[in-house]
Amino acid sequence: MILSLVDRRRVPTPPAEAALWAPWVLLCRLAGELGPATWRVDVVLVDDAEMTGLNAGYRGAEGPTDVLSFSYLTEADPGTGAAGAGAGDRCARLDLWPDPLESGDGPDPLVGEVVLAPGFITARCLEQGWAPDQEMALLVVHGCLHILGWEHDDESDRAAMMVVETAVLCGCGLPHPLAKGA
Repeated sequence: MILSLVDRRRVPTPPAEAALWAPWVLLCRLAGELGPATWRVDVVLVDDAEMTGLNAGYRGAEGPTDVLSFSYLTEADPGTGAAGAGAGDRCARLDLWPDPLESGDGPDPLVGEVVLAPGFITARCLEQGWAPDQEMALLVVHGCLHILGWEHDDESDRAAMMVVETAVLCGCGLPHPLAKGA
């Protein structure tokens, strides 16, 4: 998948790429391991207040969260001739196609958004003693996997998703920051 960076923070300080902690080229490489090569995902940076609103509106949860994903894919072939991804293909959990009503036309359809709250993420990493660059890499992979149909509502799904996250991260020389022994 191809990543595009969108900064929607009210006060864009630090600059978008610095707010990500991890090098943009690395995040793009990680996303490149997932989904069809022409599918585009926007990585959207928001401030904590906007993330709090999104978290309440879409998940019914209080306060900010680190990452939310919005998929513009459909499980039914829309018959447009657009390339799909079969279950198991480049980490897709389901058979998926770009939804022509959501993704627009063109050679690189927008298939989803990974929304990140860098302020919240940075504060949590400092509080927990986590490496923010590794956490940000994980969150981008995690968000992209949600776009590709992965969920973690129960322990078996959570474990399966972590296996895929670990494989993608390790493929780019990174540990999974939440895996035991990482």
